[in-house]
Amino acid sequence: MTENQDKTVNRRRLLSRAGTVAAGVAGTAVAGAAVAGPAQAAPGDPVVQGATNAAGATTTSLTSTGTGPALRLANTSTSTAADGTVLARPALQLTPSGDLLHSDSPGGSIGLDTYGNIQLVTEFGGDKYLDYVHTSANSNQIVPVAPQRVVDTRSAGSRARIVNASSTTLDSSGRLRDGQTIHIDLSDFVFYGDALFGNLTVTTAVASGFVQVFPYGSPRPQNFSTINYLTNQVVANSFMSGIGFDADYISVYAARTTHIIIDVVAFVIGVGAVNPEILPLSANAVSARSAETPEQRRAKRAAKAQQETPSWK
Repeated sequence: MTENQDKTVNRRRLLSRAGTVAAGVAGTAVAGAAVAGPAQAAPGDPVVQGATNAAGATTTSLTSTGTGPALRLANTSTSTAADGTVLARPALQLTPSGDLLHSDSPGGSIGLDTYGNIQLVTEFGGDKYLDYVHTSANSNQIVPVAPQRVVDTRSAGSRARIVNASSTTLDSSGRLRDGQTIHIDLSDFVFYGDALFGNLTVTTAVASGFVQVFPYGSPRPQNFSTINYLTNQVVANSFMSGIGFDADYISVYAARTTHIIIDVVAFVIGVGAVNPEILPLSANAVSARSAETPEQRRAKRAAKAQQETPSWK
């Protein structure tokens, strides 16, 4: 793993921290300004393209009365990677400086902290608030999927995602044994997932017990159960569980031997992605309805949402 990839992985679990009141950081020291190069344009002079321009402590304003944007930035330089991906060059760079934007920043101020989070100062009712712009690095989203069967220990073919299947963890009929933990690979469905929403069913248990679903690589919780069951009872329960940090696995423990069935209905992702083939708007899910691409369907849905009004308004 490269250094950049390692940093990306380490950031996948950052919590969103929006809503911090700017007034609460009034005592925060101002970060030292970066040392600028030789001044090429003094305050009041034209900006010199292709050179360092130092305006000192002054503010440069740009005002327009046109119907278009007051400022348009574009970098038309691109390159193509070996896999055909078009790599764009940045049109704007924000330089990281400090942990928080200062409380005297005017509303609408945008900055980048030293952790790589974009911050925004907003004003409402005479007060200022420091918000974080949510990105895949500091927040996550719930992605519903067309329901998928992850594992069903009653069938040999549906036990393929159990990475540690053996006679120790499973009995001769495939049931999860007493006191054993299996690890289930979710990489067919998600890449760098944070959590999943699913449904757990147990059947043909040899005795009363419980099953635990928990993130792979984490210690098994002692005072917790995802589902409780009686001998030979068929019972189901919905659940949410975190996914392993180092691998897209979940772990499942059974107190007493039982068959388990796990279906997934949604994933939580940050820097990762869900397999597009299992999304509700995927070609597989709606091929009978339309020949449009998933992107066209999303655009059409977004346009309708902007044009129509909900019945409860």
